[in-house]
Amino acid sequence: MDQDQRGLSPQSSKSSSHQNQVSRSKEFQLDFFIQKKFTSDDFKSILEETQQKYSIKSIYVSQKNEIPELEGLAFTIDDPVENKMNAKCDAVLHILQSFQERCKQQINIILLIPEGIVSFLIGSKGSQLAKIIEETNAKITVNQPIANYSPRTVKIVGDLNTINCAIRAITKKMQERGISQEDYKKVPEALNPQKVNSKAKLIFQSSAVDYIMKNKNEVENKYHVQIKAKDSNDIKLTQKCKLKRDDKIVQLQGSLSNVQDALSSLIRRVSEHQKKQELEIKIVMPASYASKLIGAKGCQIRDLATKSKGAQIKVLSDKDETDHDYNCIVQIAGNLQNKQDASKLILQQIECFKNGGPIMDSGKFLNDENQISQLSNNYDDFNKIKRQKSSSISERNSRSRSQSRRKHKHQKKRSIEKRSVSSSYSKRRERANVLSTKMIISNEVMHILERYDKLREYKERFNVDTQAEDSRRNSESYLRLKGKLKDCLIVIEEILNEQQKILRK
Repeated sequence: MDQDQRGLSPQSSKSSSHQNQVSRSKEFQLDFFIQKKFTSDDFKSILEETQQKYSIKSIYVSQKNEIPELEGLAFTIDDPVENKMNAKCDAVLHILQSFQERCKQQINIILLIPEGIVSFLIGSKGSQLAKIIEETNAKITVNQPIANYSPRTVKIVGDLNTINCAIRAITKKMQERGISQEDYKKVPEALNPQKVNSKAKLIFQSSAVDYIMKNKNEVENKYHVQIKAKDSNDIKLTQKCKLKRDDKIVQLQGSLSNVQDALSSLIRRVSEHQKKQELEIKIVMPASYASKLIGAKGCQIRDLATKSKGAQIKVLSDKDETDHDYNCIVQIAGNLQNKQDASKLILQQIECFKNGGPIMDSGKFLNDENQISQLSNNYDDFNKIKRQKSSSISERNSRSRSQSRRKHKHQKKRSIEKRSVSSSYSKRRERANVLSTKMIISNEVMHILERYDKLREYKERFNVDTQAEDSRRNSESYLRLKGKLKDCLIVIEEILNEQQKILRK
């Protein structure tokens, strides 16, 4: 397969043998669009000055390339002479520098490329574009096609040097392949439900699957689809989507429109069959589509719920969106009509993702303020691309390590808390075990203790502080003791023994 036929472009392509016969040029015009907030009143004079400075044949405002419903100006840099691409890129940089000096803010630019070269630029699973992002460190977004607008928009964000490097890298790739007139004529095609072949996998309880398989011939003949019961080992599900013991998988295959109608019929039939039991609708979908179906801040899934008149749609997925090996589950709840409508919309959306994504009604979504409300094929996150290159095993190990770290951190915190409590309790116990008391002994015993240096001995042997008070009454003396209860008792016993010796004498 020709490399430019791989990738994420939703359009149909002509055969590689035909494309090999088409003449492609290494020198081509560069088309750009810049938003109004970054332009100035002397836009045309800047273009004329740049044209003269870099000896470019033609730099002009291109009204035909203006993006629908997005305020700004489109311009074209054209010179068919060979080896002029560097001069064209230098001219773009000069124009951007002039705009930035006037508007005094960081600007971005939209590169307009022929629809026929989009899939080549993106590459298989985004590899080509990922490499450009890695080399230039620019944020590059290959946006979804716009209805009735033939060029594809590529938004480039960064400082002037980064934008310049990105434009040069993209044009270099385009030169490697070359551009033909067929590439300019190619237009995006909307998804045709009658022509697109679809394989829908759904999860039902075993009782519902048994009923479906028993009556499948009638549905197959009526809607021209194939219905098969699949083994649970045939698909890899994320950990969050583990099947229940009595869950089974059913696959419907046929044109998208027929599969949608067949699924609606099955939902109605099974719901009527098991009247007392609520029917759960679970659609199996590649985990890599999870974030696309949800949309920025949930805008896409909310739109689907609104269109299906209140269906409750939930995406169950715990894998990274770049994990192409695993599947997730889309759960649908609501009344019968909600389930039927939501199922049709979700199947159509999944097929749309498989074929490159939807065609936008206008270019409003390219505005920074409105971008989160629309869906786009976004490749501007270099970290996501790096994760995409790593294997799924590595990702699972990484997640496992992350969970292990969180668990260890939690255990460490609990251990510290326990030690803190234990330490506090030990201190309280220690304070409770310390004895500070006063002992009354005879002057004779005190004299012997002082004479034979017994008090210092008690301090060294038993770690008990002993201090004789000066205040004495008659034939008795006061002796202070302070230390652990057990040690103090031993010292008291020693002093009493000395007293007994004196008494015996």
